[in-house]
Amino acid sequence: MKLQRTAILVAVALLCSGLAYGQIEDLADKETGAQAGGEKEKDITFALHGYAQANVVVTRNDIGVKGNKWLNSKYEFPRIGSTLQLELEGNAYDVAHFFSAVQIEYNAAGEKTNFPTFYYPNAFIKYTYFTYDADFNRGEINKYPTINVRETYVDLYGKSVNFRVGQQIISWGEIEGVEAPSDVVIPWDFTTMSNYFEYSRIGVVAANLNFYFAKQQLQLIWMPLFQPAKLPLESVFRRGVTSIKRPAFEARNGEYAARLSGALGNRFRYGLGFLYCYDDLPDARVKMVGPVPFPPIPGPIPIPVFIPTLVITEMYYNRVYIPTLDLGIQMGEVLSWKVSGNANITKDFRGKSDLMKNSTVTYLTGPESSNIFAKIYLGLYVGQQWVINYTKPSNDTNPIELLTRIDQFKLPNSKMFKGYGQLYPYRWMLSGNIQRTFLEGDTLEFQARVALYADPKFKKVDYVIYPYFMFKFTNGVSTAVGFVFAKRQGDDRNMIISETRYSF
Repeated sequence: MKLQRTAILVAVALLCSGLAYGQIEDLADKETGAQAGGEKEKDITFALHGYAQANVVVTRNDIGVKGNKWLNSKYEFPRIGSTLQLELEGNAYDVAHFFSAVQIEYNAAGEKTNFPTFYYPNAFIKYTYFTYDADFNRGEINKYPTINVRETYVDLYGKSVNFRVGQQIISWGEIEGVEAPSDVVIPWDFTTMSNYFEYSRIGVVAANLNFYFAKQQLQLIWMPLFQPAKLPLESVFRRGVTSIKRPAFEARNGEYAARLSGALGNRFRYGLGFLYCYDDLPDARVKMVGPVPFPPIPGPIPIPVFIPTLVITEMYYNRVYIPTLDLGIQMGEVLSWKVSGNANITKDFRGKSDLMKNSTVTYLTGPESSNIFAKIYLGLYVGQQWVINYTKPSNDTNPIELLTRIDQFKLPNSKMFKGYGQLYPYRWMLSGNIQRTFLEGDTLEFQARVALYADPKFKKVDYVIYPYFMFKFTNGVSTAVGFVFAKRQGDDRNMIISETRYSF
């Protein structure tokens, strides 16, 4: 299966390259005719760039030492490998541009893909239960190289219009940080083991049409293939999930987006966007199978008792509507004030289903400086996320609530709400990004991205912190050492990352 996927990816990359090259050849023929008429000669150019990188990661995973046999100890090396990225870029006159970035990765530590499967007794339903039952067979670790088409697209230019089609990374918004509310078009890779934050972004197959007029931009996007966020499988199966179901590849399951942005005067920027899509993070569907409820418990108010014999937890993706807002106000030569917000509106807007994420409104606002002093760049934003029609979680520790289920499809949901990040009616948020260069020629760089999430009374705080140092030996050789400290929505992630890169 892995070889089949690799072959398909290579075929797609070659197909895209062939289409682009054929289009450029057609343009070349047209230009030859124009030159015969006496017009100035123009060029068709190609350039090959990329990098080769060695990558070592040490991680401590606290979920693995409490009964999970997949981890032999608290510390391990999930990655000891290398990456080769090849970037081909071409230009055809002033009407076309081609770019492709393909990654070939090898991990000597291997990838854990052999998740053991089990069957519910007398039910013939296959499932994976990671925490207590999954065993670890090092003989089945996958060590084959993988090929990842990060981006491959073609640009066509016209007067005040640009059309880009292919695998691409699309960014919205005015602010930078771990979490930017208005940057919602593409999903995120939560399994990334790199100091370079941009590599946590996942490209999508899209047709991207842009119109430019009077310092304004109108962007229209169609994404025929749904690409969800990439989640750590250990985290997913640790919650007892049996499967994750993606929407089928059908025309009706496409995603659409539009955004109007631009400048009003010299000091004010804005952005108004709307995305009709599937949520990149899945919801949970819990199925409980068993006999009809037992006779009611005697008392003034008879209570039926339901004891399921089978509990199945599936994850699936819901349709959502996401309007976004961006504002940028210039307050000086290097200082500006930024606003970023969105509303994630689900089909259960009234919050009647406890097994579905509620709609939310999120915003961040704060100052941003390109150079405060001594080559320091800083962005610091504070805000909140409000849950619309908030539902209070059930009490998991109450045995009566566990047994007395009038609705047999309703489960205690505090763990589920914790995974959704909706334990409270709202939460405080702080997001920041600081960057500083040192030494002659800016050969040493420090950067840290931080996100903090707190409950309404600041009693419980989740955090995501990415600090790293990068030293440039020459223009093409650099090394980076970074750290990841993360505790968010029930998952701990702590890593030390070393990367040495040669760019060409």
